[in-house]
Amino acid sequence: MTPPSDKRRRRTHDAVLDAAAELFADQGFRRTSVDQLAHAADVALSSIYSNFPGGKADVYVALACRIARDHVERMEAAIASAEEAVELAVLDEYLLFHADNPLAFRALGLVDVGPDDSELVDQARAMIRGLLGGLVEQVVGASALPPRAARLEALRLWGTANGMISLRAQGFTDAAEFDALLASVRGELADRVDGAHRIGAR
Repeated sequence: MTPPSDKRRRRTHDAVLDAAAELFADQGFRRTSVDQLAHAADVALSSIYSNFPGGKADVYVALACRIARDHVERMEAAIASAEEAVELAVLDEYLLFHADNPLAFRALGLVDVGPDDSELVDQARAMIRGLLGGLVEQVVGASALPPRAARLEALRLWGTANGMISLRAQGFTDAAEFDALLASVRGELADRVDGAHRIGAR
């Protein structure tokens, strides 16, 4: 799951993951063959298995871990540069990241693979859980709300954002409805954060 240190192997590793990100997003994990991955990455089939012994499932796991690390990096940048309530900055960046990475919603949950597909799945699940859990704690630490209220707000925000992404992915909302939902969620979030600030200032 950790990228290889050897430069040549790392180039192959990254090329395969880049190809997988596009193929898995476009046609799904199950419909993508290892041959297609090799062709899209412009590498030999043997190179896939030398870098990913478990084949396609190991590619998926490694890609999910890369997505998780990229996600944390972008969210940390949003937290550090927030010019408004950190909760609003986090919501915006969370939705933007998923818009930029259409596979992320499924990959971060390792939806398409299980322990029977790859022996790395449980390890990856624990790693991703740790990364995302740590991100929640960073949001709590950066929030102006009291810790307990900040954690509850972060979890509510996470669940709401995932629900919105799921609705959009399944075609239950069009772009205009999604934007209207987002405006409503942001407005309610801003009101809750502002209200909590006023109560805390009394």
